[in-house]
Amino acid sequence: MSDADSPYRAPRPGRPDTGDSRTWADDSKAWADTRDAHRLIAEALARLVAADPTIPPHPYLSRHLAHHAARGEVLDDAHVPLAVLPWESSANVRTLLRQSDAVSAARRQEWLEAWARIEPFIGGAGPDSRLTSLHLAHHAATRPRTPLDTSAARVSGSRVTPLWSDWTAQDNVLAVSETRLASLARTTTTDGRSLLVSGDDHGTIRMWEPHGVPAMAPLHTYGGAVQHLLPLPGDLLLSAGTDGSVRVWHLTRGQLLAEPVHRPGTWVSALTLFAAKDAPEVVLVAHSDGRLGALDPVTFRPVDTPLPSLDPAPALLSGVGLGGAQGMALAVAQGRRVRVWDPRRPDGYTYEHQHEGAVRALVDLAAPGRYALCDDSGYIGFRDASTGRETPVAPAPPAGPVVALTALTVAGRAAVASGGSDHTLRVWDARTGAAIGGPLEGHTAPPVALTTLPGTSQATSRELPVPAGQELLVSAGADHTLRRWKPGGPGVGAGRAVRRPVTAAALSGPGSTAGAPLIAVADESGTALWDTGTGRPVALPAGHAPVTAFASARVRGEPLLVTAHSDAGIQLWSLERGAHAAPARLAGLLGHSLPVRSMAAFPHEGRALLVTGGEDGTVRLWDLDRVGALACREDHLLSVRDVAVLDTARGSRIASAGTDGTVRLWDPVALRPVGAPLHCEQRVVNAVAAVPVDEPDGAELVASGGEDGTIRLWDPGTGRPVGRRLDIGDGPVAALAFFRTATGRPCLAATGPGGTIHLWDTDTGSHLLRIVTGSPLGALDALDARQPGGPHPEHPVLLAAGVAGVCVFDIRMEGR
Repeated sequence: MSDADSPYRAPRPGRPDTGDSRTWADDSKAWADTRDAHRLIAEALARLVAADPTIPPHPYLSRHLAHHAARGEVLDDAHVPLAVLPWESSANVRTLLRQSDAVSAARRQEWLEAWARIEPFIGGAGPDSRLTSLHLAHHAATRPRTPLDTSAARVSGSRVTPLWSDWTAQDNVLAVSETRLASLARTTTTDGRSLLVSGDDHGTIRMWEPHGVPAMAPLHTYGGAVQHLLPLPGDLLLSAGTDGSVRVWHLTRGQLLAEPVHRPGTWVSALTLFAAKDAPEVVLVAHSDGRLGALDPVTFRPVDTPLPSLDPAPALLSGVGLGGAQGMALAVAQGRRVRVWDPRRPDGYTYEHQHEGAVRALVDLAAPGRYALCDDSGYIGFRDASTGRETPVAPAPPAGPVVALTALTVAGRAAVASGGSDHTLRVWDARTGAAIGGPLEGHTAPPVALTTLPGTSQATSRELPVPAGQELLVSAGADHTLRRWKPGGPGVGAGRAVRRPVTAAALSGPGSTAGAPLIAVADESGTALWDTGTGRPVALPAGHAPVTAFASARVRGEPLLVTAHSDAGIQLWSLERGAHAAPARLAGLLGHSLPVRSMAAFPHEGRALLVTGGEDGTVRLWDLDRVGALACREDHLLSVRDVAVLDTARGSRIASAGTDGTVRLWDPVALRPVGAPLHCEQRVVNAVAAVPVDEPDGAELVASGGEDGTIRLWDPGTGRPVGRRLDIGDGPVAALAFFRTATGRPCLAATGPGGTIHLWDTDTGSHLLRIVTGSPLGALDALDARQPGGPHPEHPVLLAAGVAGVCVFDIRMEGR
């Protein structure tokens, strides 16, 4: 290509383009503002993008087009078209959007914003997977609760056609780390910039701009995990962790200055600043053997100063400001015991308190003499350092370890943010203990460290308006992500409230419009049936506990919806009056003592049967014709996670999966065990599915999905595994669903908290597709291909549901 034809050449303003051979590098000298040059480059590059997204663009386009468009203030779908996004390799679209000014914000950015939501999680997915994921994300963002429009639903190259969605995933990922994050802090450089600093399990320290772009080259300790970070004035940083060392870094120079502490065979359990009354400030370093030392924060030499005595065990420390010139007290936690040491008192420790669980974090509060703490039992509370007086949070968070705390300001109030093992962040009023706003959900693993950014920082972008003086919350998760949050607000998207997580969802067969699927969806606010053909919902009558599971059945020709509830009850509803009439309650089933988590209805010998598995560890069989119980088994230890029905050479069998790591098979007559339990060696078995095989006897295999992130196939006749393990690679398997493609290809879909749906060919064990949603998923359901009366009867329909909502789409693995 000649210089005259090059897209990198820009004409001089005010002069005609003479077509000479001068390059853009020469012409750019005439531009008063380089934005004009970048705009022209973006326009020229966009013209080189093929209309078909299956055609790979030139590598320069995939790497730099979005950057040129952003610099030229034309970051929109016209200048960065759909067809280039599945090949986008710069991994910075989401940060460019955050940095966009009002000019770019006014442009059409639907496809760009859809890509930004899945970009952090797309990883090494192939072009088919990237395009399919983008298509689904765009539909969910632009057509929520909208009936299927076949004329606008297809995207060339996409393996799905979205049918219906109700999805409000958060877009708050700042950065994704290749390694598991272990610590997080905020520092202010000498030139006034706020930076985030993270440490990981591999001994690497990274600096991030508030909008998520790396600020400088990473620092490598070549030691263990970096579990503690302590910023100091003058662009200094102390790091410590599992190798027992404390290191001093100059952040802006990227230099290791000193290693004042090195104790192999131990690890650093705490690193904090402390200043007693009338004494200089020191850095306290606690090791796993209970040894406590002090360093000068300027010279980093050991300081001889009074220190409390510790037990020979790891300790957590936090200085607690006493107000005025009173200096600090020191809160010390070792295991379940918490003590406060006051150097002003001759007897040292002022009080002691025992907790139900091991203490995980301590944090000083702005109020003099007060601090917050959390423990493994789920406790979060505020205490007075002098009296030990307690203010627990209310309402109490869900049971489970609380692993991280940080202090912040919300609407002028002193507050504390907590991160729990349920992957959720919560914010509490530091004075009253009351919750501020709702839970902040989005992490797919526990948040391990928290910090804040000032509300006036560069992180305050157009999609995160924050009042002056209010801080943003930043979390580092075990899911390798850095995320930012608006405390006390409804979420972090473009003004949209995050919906309540779906507790149960299922496809209930054809609705009323051309056989479009009917979807049952439940969250904490209620239950509704949606007809994907019309977009009209019908609410289930109010007054029942939240739904935990669905099943569809047909009894004497009448379509039924079966719902299980959090009060352990089961309800039967008639759908005979049509998709737009409120279902009529027929009857209830009682027997479980804890909620049912999975159900399956099936015909057997002329009867309609229902099998249920509950948190009470029981598998129960019900007769839907007579509305009565048939049998109950208590062989599983703890809870039953999933049930399925399969056809074998010897007739129908029920499969149940449990937290005891087994899959058990039962006959559907008296619920007698068939054969020995399958010990799956997957820790907890969360999901089970029937997998037909193409053999004359029509036998089916059993698929088990485990806590270890693998799927195994089993021969129910021999109890032996079939083929190799399938690994989803992004966390525990939460749900499984089997379907056949239009040509009859057997496929298994699996998902988990990572938010990716994986499709496998069960005959060959080959991985076919990744569909990335960017939000944790907990439910899958499938309607087989060639379902009579469906909108696309030759294609299977798949439902996926989780924290962000529910989406339904058909699968087109063959052809375009």
